[in-house]
Amino acid sequence: MKKSILYSSLLALTTLAAAQTAGTDSPVGGMGLSNAHAGTGGLNAQNVNKLRLAWKFQAPGYVSHSPLVEGGQVYFADWSGNAYAVNAASGQLTWKKSLEQPVKAFPWHGFAGTGALGQGMLFEASVEGYAFGLDQTTGEVKWKTDFVPESQYGGSISTLLYHGGLVYIGVSSVEEAVAGAMKRAGKPFAPSFRGKVVALDAASGKIVWEKSLVSAPGNGVAMWGSFALDPASNTLFFATGNNYSGKSTTLSDSIMAVNAKTGETVWATQATAFDVWTPATPTGPDVDFAAGPNLFSAQVGGQSRDFVGIGQKNGIYWALDRSSGEIVWKHTVGYSGVGGGVRAEASVANGKVYVWSNNSFDDTTQLNPAEFPINVKAIDGGSGSLIWARPKVMAAGATGAGYLSNDIYLVGTLSGLIKAFRTSDGQVVWTSGSHPSIASSLVVSGDQLFFGTGVPARFSGQGQGMIYAYTAR
Repeated sequence: MKKSILYSSLLALTTLAAAQTAGTDSPVGGMGLSNAHAGTGGLNAQNVNKLRLAWKFQAPGYVSHSPLVEGGQVYFADWSGNAYAVNAASGQLTWKKSLEQPVKAFPWHGFAGTGALGQGMLFEASVEGYAFGLDQTTGEVKWKTDFVPESQYGGSISTLLYHGGLVYIGVSSVEEAVAGAMKRAGKPFAPSFRGKVVALDAASGKIVWEKSLVSAPGNGVAMWGSFALDPASNTLFFATGNNYSGKSTTLSDSIMAVNAKTGETVWATQATAFDVWTPATPTGPDVDFAAGPNLFSAQVGGQSRDFVGIGQKNGIYWALDRSSGEIVWKHTVGYSGVGGGVRAEASVANGKVYVWSNNSFDDTTQLNPAEFPINVKAIDGGSGSLIWARPKVMAAGATGAGYLSNDIYLVGTLSGLIKAFRTSDGQVVWTSGSHPSIASSLVVSGDQLFFGTGVPARFSGQGQGMIYAYTAR
């Protein structure tokens, strides 16, 4: 069982490995249920050059958690197991709550994913497998749930979603990293984790339903991205990861639609078959989905059509018919790699898709990310045809989603830089100063830009865990 895991043994193994490798339903910065990563606030091509640092808040742990902005507060959590609320205008701490002691032997730990807001609560889920419901005003813990008790290594790095009284959590594990560490240490390891999606009752934290993504003897098929939800059809969308060992299974590397109230499958479309991969058994291409889906509508043959779109680590952005899962088009944005391809969500608005892609980047080998500049593209949402492209325009790989604010698309990378691309032609109209590695997605609220920083050196990152706020006032 998870509670009896020998953490000290794992710590020794991962240390050795390091040496060898050197509420509302429409929350937060315009992501909303459609997962659009777009909004029409006060930041645009005319005032983006006025952006200046408003404040920064230092946390003891890395901040890959995207800022959740609501009611004049910014909510986030860090890798050290803490959750926070800070004033959006001043950066002053409103409250801080220590929720758990993370397993620092894990290569990622604590709150490496992103929470959600709803019913006056902040919801968080940890790498160690615990979910929390906190009072949004005070930080008081209302409930705590072990949502993956069957796995020693299971937890979450997903982006949670709240809707209709339910909190959705994607369940992943650190078994890929453990398998690699065990092999380097000359010790046997048989992966046993099986991915799933869990829906919790927001008020009590009780599990309402679980959606298993792989059956024994199969393993893997983690869900470690984000969700989108169509309330009109009551459908929840997400995508899955690769198998770890043995034979591949049918729901690996797939885009899925399920009933949001029950978890029953509506449809599933597999993008890549036979992807079986860990560092110990790298037999497949390792092109699972790290990003989450976008919901958008676009013109096809003069008629509006509803799509679900998503980027894959092989560098391809897929657009599927939302009701059937039929693949309508696909567009190659960049090149495949362990660290992407397309590693995070695109931004969508007005029938267009704005997306970045890494190029053959591997963020587990301590390569210089500056040698792997990213591509940025705008794509027609109805046809998949290219509108404009800026190849290899930003030095360093990326892990967080950009943000589409009016007529600019903002993108941040592990170099600590942000660029604003004009949506009409892709021209760069603003470049930020330097920061620690930008780990989170970017969020714009009003005329403010928010993001989190800090990535371990073993993942080609650098710098402290911080939340930054810029303003164009």
